[in-house]
This record gives sequence, structure tokens and C-alpha cells, in this order.
Amino acid sequence: MPKVDPLADPTRIAVAGDWHENGPWARKAIAHAAEQGADVIVHVGDYGYEYSAKFMKAVETALAAAGIALLFVDGNHENHPTLNRYAIGTNGLRQLTPHVWHMPRGFRWTWAGVRFLALGGAHSVDRPWREPGISWWKEEWITEAQAQHAIDGGPADVLVSHDCPAGVHIPDLDRTAHLFPPLEIMRADEHRRILRRVTDAVQPSTIWHGHYHRAYETIADLGYGPVQVTGLDCDETSLACNVRVVDMTDLAA
Repeated sequence: MPKVDPLADPTRIAVAGDWHENGPWARKAIAHAAEQGADVIVHVGDYGYEYSAKFMKAVETALAAAGIALLFVDGNHENHPTLNRYAIGTNGLRQLTPHVWHMPRGFRWTWAGVRFLALGGAHSVDRPWREPGISWWKEEWITEAQAQHAIDGGPADVLVSHDCPAGVHIPDLDRTAHLFPPLEIMRADEHRRILRRVTDAVQPSTIWHGHYHRAYETIADLGYGPVQVTGLDCDETSLACNVRVVDMTDLAA
């Protein structure tokens, strides 16, 4: 089997939302992306959770059959210590399987002249009901060092994140806020402000994110010009809400 280059210029990109280590759903989403002509899948986090052998095999088999690669940012619901055991290669990526790569926080790459920035992480508002090291991991937050690293790289055209920057209206988000402790909502807002500080510095014109399980598109005014923001829904919703396919010509325009 020829070696896969995950950073080769694609013609079409599939952007996928949270899969939560759901192998059957991942297979459906990968097949859907392939049917839509995607050359690569960019996943916006809450991808592998525990990174079980069963899930990893299911995804790898589906990607190999489709002939496409998958790159993902980490979310908050990821076993970060397990993920971080994979070494970062010379291309700046962590390779998990022949067709799957993790993009560390602050990773940058260019496709067809379009500058991409990867910046995973978010706050778990359900943290009080989770067990540290078992279902919650302290590495979920973007650190100050990671934020500064992302800023130091200069401007970017596309931000691939798990969280959404402060200042972007997410539909119906306030409707569910009462389900979680006020302190956790406050902490989540604080994390969004960290991401906004990065966004203000690198000024992307396109943002793709997950985390909130809301499928939407909006044009946000973040103070430096219009920003196209796309949020993705999660597994077990609909393929149309969980996976969006974008032509590189539209991003490069």
C-alpha cells in the first residue's frame, strides 16, 4: 500500500464534528464524505475518547477503503495522556494509524495557498459528573503557552478548533445553560475568551468548530471583517449536520 501524505493538496475537504469514539457512526460519516468526493477529512475534535483498538480499527478500515486521510484536533472529551503517547513526526503531526493523524495545538499547514491553524481544546461543563483521569482530563484547556504559540505563527485563513471563540453567537446555547453549574458555564466562557484572543491575533476568515453539538453557519463580526463560522453537530444526529464538504476553490477565493 502506498504511503499516504495527509498534507497533500486536496480538491475537496470534508469537515466532521464530534464522533465520541462511535465506530459505526464514523464508518457512515467516512462513507458519506467519500461519496461527496472528499479527498481528506478534517475532524474538529471529541474524536477518539479512549482510542480503543476497536474504534481505531473501524476508522482505519473505512478510511483505507475510501482512500482518504483524516486529520483531527483534540476536543475536551479525549484521553489526552493516551493521545500524547504518540510521537510527533517530522511533519508536525501525530500518526495514529496509516490514515489518521492528530494535529497538535498550534499546528499550521497550507493547502492550495490557504493557511490553516489547528487549535483543539475546550472546557467540559459536565465536569462535576466526570471522574478525573477516567472520563475527564485536565489537559482539555488551551494553555497560555499554546495560545501564544498559535499567535506567534502569524495570520491564518482557516481556524480549525473544537471550541468556538467568544463573540460568535451559537444558536440555542443559552437554552441549555441552566442544566450545568454556573461556575462551569463561567469557566467555559473563559476558555472561549482565550480562543478569541488567538482569533483576534491571527484573524481567520473561516472557522470550523464542534463541541456544542449545534449544526449552523453564520457570518460573525469579530472586529476585523466578516468571518464565516461553521459549527458541526455530533454522532447519531444526521450526516448532513455532522459532515460538511467544502471545495478548496471556495476557500481560496
